[in-house]
Amino acid sequence: MKRNLKKLLFVFFTIISIMSYSKDFIPSKKEIIEKFTENSKNIRSMDVVVENATTNKKNNNTSIMYEEASLILEPFSMKLIVKLESFDIHVYAKDGYIYTAESPNLNWEKRINQKMVKEFLASVYNQNEVYDILKNNIDKIELEEIKGNYIITILDPYIIKDLIEKHLLIGTIDDTPKKILIDDEIFLKYIVDKKTLLPIAFIFSANISYEYGVENLTVGAKYFNINNVKRITLPNEVKNAKLAKKEKVLNNEYLNFLFSIVIKTFTSFLS
Repeated sequence: MKRNLKKLLFVFFTIISIMSYSKDFIPSKKEIIEKFTENSKNIRSMDVVVENATTNKKNNNTSIMYEEASLILEPFSMKLIVKLESFDIHVYAKDGYIYTAESPNLNWEKRINQKMVKEFLASVYNQNEVYDILKNNIDKIELEEIKGNYIITILDPYIIKDLIEKHLLIGTIDDTPKKILIDDEIFLKYIVDKKTLLPIAFIFSANISYEYGVENLTVGAKYFNINNVKRITLPNEVKNAKLAKKEKVLNNEYLNFLFSIVIKTFTSFLS
């Protein structure tokens, strides 16, 4: 009887000690943000849905652009649909070729452009600078837990301003003279899965002053199937696309912008 009682007491105190340890083992803000940034750097594939809204502050006219993308970094391949107000742009990138078509006709054209792919991949890996900025400014970041997820908010508007000016949050070809306004409408938030410490969503907003007036840019993204996109398959009509003539080649800077804006909203995220 004494032996059984000792065993029961041993089990009881073991459980209590584990519970006490688990209760005390609460990761700090620093640990959570550092783990989140490291996990984000190691993302190799994902599906992402992005909404870009631009509002003229003078007349409140808003234009919205949607992007839906599947992305695999190695070997690089991507499926991208850009939904504009009057038409859609469809893009595939795989095996060094870029395939494009516009609605409603969807006449697919094929382009060889290794240089653009390399430049795009370089812009992807440059996103590590975003994560490094997060890690180096933990004291200027707010961390909350809401409904089982973490909300990471950058509190310092000058950090967001710096990210925009370095083209880490908006497209690389936007070289229009502008001023990022420091006001109550500038913010940057990440929603992070508490279990995996991977991004679930991202939203950023800023008022930007141009020569012609002030616009609000708000970008939101949702991430799915992180590191679980195994293959991007070209439909037959894309595989059979004709090689575009040189004089008909799509504006490379614009196409590169379409690619880069998907990643620049991640993290990415952040991507």
